[in-house]
Amino acid sequence: MPALIGGFGNYFLPIHLGAPDYFKFLPYNLYCGAASPPSFYSINNYNPFDSSSDLSNIKGAAPTYKFNSLGPYLAGLFEGDGHIILSKKLNSKGKIGYHYIAITFVNKDIPLVKKFIGLFGGRLRFQIKGAKRAIVWTISIQKELVNLINLMNGNLRTPKISQFNALIACLNDKYCYNIPIFSQDTSDLNTNGWLAGFIDGAPRGGFKIRYTENRIDGASRSNKVLTKGRTEVRFALEQRQALPAPYNNQPYKPIMLKIQYFFNITTELRISKHNIDKTYWIIEVTSLNKLNLIIQYLNFYPLLTAKRNDFYDWLNVYNLMKDKKHLTEEGKLIIKQIKSNMNKKRENFNWDHIYNIPRATNNVQ
Repeated sequence: MPALIGGFGNYFLPIHLGAPDYFKFLPYNLYCGAASPPSFYSINNYNPFDSSSDLSNIKGAAPTYKFNSLGPYLAGLFEGDGHIILSKKLNSKGKIGYHYIAITFVNKDIPLVKKFIGLFGGRLRFQIKGAKRAIVWTISIQKELVNLINLMNGNLRTPKISQFNALIACLNDKYCYNIPIFSQDTSDLNTNGWLAGFIDGAPRGGFKIRYTENRIDGASRSNKVLTKGRTEVRFALEQRQALPAPYNNQPYKPIMLKIQYFFNITTELRISKHNIDKTYWIIEVTSLNKLNLIIQYLNFYPLLTAKRNDFYDWLNVYNLMKDKKHLTEEGKLIIKQIKSNMNKKRENFNWDHIYNIPRATNNVQ
């Protein structure tokens, strides 16, 4: 009788106390029909290595972070410049390799990548892309991979969802998980942080400032103005026209059109060419009224990569133009100084915001 009461007590007492049902979380090493007790895990109690020593040069208090969930942002980041490998071949040691998700960043984003590793696991590796050095965040350990999948699941909007769902199907089949498979998210872009992640992940485009001064005819005494100076703020976003294997050239046009409609632009998408064999869809916005749409969005769903620094410098110039101060000599000097330290010319970065990135919780069971 005591054993019977104790057995039922061990089952019913947690339920009465409102404890979470950990059987909703599938264990990392549980195979179908396994007799051994499962080792439960959750992203809430996962304790990754401490990478704070790698961020010791980042100081200062960060503003309150406004993301309700990192899931949509991470999905956008992956669809901006990420890929999935479904390993079916033997590696150099004669073993089947692991499945993994990889997201590529520019080299200057290393503090953010280390922050993600501290929160979600994975590892960092360096890669040479042409003349540029990139860093790749790779997640292959099964429990980390499943946690990341559950965060991103249901938030993908591009053809990359086919490989993402193939990864889920493979994990479900091989390890008896029950991860749901969703179709593409078709909700409005302003409902979550997906677009912020997609902008951060896009390898081309960003926040640009054009500043030119009056060109004077120095050959004549009249000092005639040949061309007037011009100040312009521009947002550009580029993505490839179609995805190569294993996506069978599925088009990126639908999502790029949706982003263009976000800016109330109804014209046809423009094409941008890089080299002979690389063509991209490009969205460019210069209207101050239309640019205000992305400003309002990013105030609520902020960028996290180094592009965030360029965005805030760009925003200062936007505000100067909105107040007509770009026409004053003082305003011109400020704009000239800001432009000289943006994008590829930037040497100093503020990473205060990464301290307030929350450990996202997974609501997908």
